[in-house]
Amino acid sequence: MKNEKLLDIQNLSVSFKTKRGFLKAVNNASLTIHENESVALIGESGCGKTTLSTSIVDILPLGAMITDGKILYKDVDEKVLNLLELKKSKLRTLLWSKIAMMFQASQSSFNPVKKIRMDFIDTVKAHKPRMSEREIIKRSEELLKMVMLDANLVLNSYPHELSGGMKQRALLALSLLLEPKLIILDEPTTALDLLTQEKIVVLLNELKQQYGFSYLFITHDLSIVSELADVVVTMYAGRIIEKSPVKEFFKNTKHPYSLGLIKAIPKLSLDHTELFSIPGSPPDLVEDTIGCPFAPRCDRRLNRCSLEMPNMIPADNPHHEYACWNPNNGD
Repeated sequence: MKNEKLLDIQNLSVSFKTKRGFLKAVNNASLTIHENESVALIGESGCGKTTLSTSIVDILPLGAMITDGKILYKDVDEKVLNLLELKKSKLRTLLWSKIAMMFQASQSSFNPVKKIRMDFIDTVKAHKPRMSEREIIKRSEELLKMVMLDANLVLNSYPHELSGGMKQRALLALSLLLEPKLIILDEPTTALDLLTQEKIVVLLNELKQQYGFSYLFITHDLSIVSELADVVVTMYAGRIIEKSPVKEFFKNTKHPYSLGLIKAIPKLSLDHTELFSIPGSPPDLVEDTIGCPFAPRCDRRLNRCSLEMPNMIPADNPHHEYACWNPNNGD
């Protein structure tokens, strides 16, 4: 039996106001995350991944506006809430306690003039004001040890005194402090050395199994997708163009753009073949695009591709769908 939906994003559109007009950063995107499921959101820089994720936690930058769609979250007692319609006070209560986000820049995620312990204390006090500092520190120490850190050292250090990998793991412990049901991870292994990356990947898998939370993680690194994800979602030019179980994604991906991302993974071989790259550049998101936005870069394009944007259609696997008129079928 498949786990129930925890987060259900329906037809979300987000635009930024610019001097040239409205830039459509997210265009009619739909995405579902089930309980105890990990979803990888992949695509080139500027495709809308971070805009989509920050829409969930209501931290879009100035100039951005949600123009359409719903973000539905299943709260306690099976009650479904539209996060876009909640009052700010109710949303603040929900965020971090039920939905936490671990940002890419761990270097700037902690208060630079306070010891790490104060971030842990302030986070809990904002949601559970009656909890004593002693209880908070005890819980914080347990989580920091779980992510293989010296709890006493970390809690009594300033952010600049810790390495990038230590801050990343401390931030992971902080995101787990209130036992949320969904954690959003923006490039969780960026700027970390390979050994630390592997530690983070192992930790995430262990913690997910232990706590039963779901996570949505954004990444450019397809190597960690294969180790972390249950489902892979590909974005291009603000649109979601493919959703697939992770094994199906690597064995039988349908969209030519997804296939291009897989081909671009460096191979550990002794030959001197050139690295594959997808030709061309992403489209201008201020301009209205007729047809598939990937068509100008696609080696499988048909005349129809430049005239009409395809809807998502199912592949042979019912949990795999894609938006393409001429999908890859191994030919």
